[in-house]
Amino acid sequence: YGNSQPIRIDEGDLKRVRDVLYGYRNGAEKAVMRAVNHGTRQGRKHVVDGIYAKAALKKADIREHTSFRLASLGTMGSAQAKLILKSGPINLLKYGAKPAGKSGVSFRIWRDGKREKYKHAFIATLIKARYSGVFEVNVDSPKYKEGARTPWRRKEGPGIPTIYQQTPGLAEKANQLALEAMARELDRQVSLIDRGLL
Repeated sequence: YGNSQPIRIDEGDLKRVRDVLYGYRNGAEKAVMRAVNHGTRQGRKHVVDGIYAKAALKKADIREHTSFRLASLGTMGSAQAKLILKSGPINLLKYGAKPAGKSGVSFRIWRDGKREKYKHAFIATLIKARYSGVFEVNVDSPKYKEGARTPWRRKEGPGIPTIYQQTPGLAEKANQLALEAMARELDRQVSLIDRGLL
């Protein structure tokens, strides 16, 4: 995987939470774990929404390249869950690549941007590799001979970590919303424990 983005509860805040929950004994760790995991899910949702607003990708494709490692009772010493952004470029077909006129392929990377074009590219399917995408003749390859139609190289779009880093304020806002969601969920968990429902 590529970038790992921790969403943390400050250790001081965690200590105060533990102090509040001390009287609940067995339910305390579970309550904190559920709150952290709920907040992480909300943080991931904001990241997906933020990237969707920036890049011309479907939300399903963005989710496919984001995941999270949830906190568990065995890892609660650090009280953190991690949002994982899978590294690597993304197939240009995901960016709406299509044949452009008599030659070339057009696509759009940024949602508010214009369609771009690779003049000498084409769309093809590699049956053995089970991959469909945008290619061009690799004239830089030592195997290339003047005028030949092979070998090919892929043309791909930016990966999720790149878009994430190029979206100002996204990381900070996602972390803030995650922490707010954690706090609300923790209040709910404490209420459930207090009523004997956990």
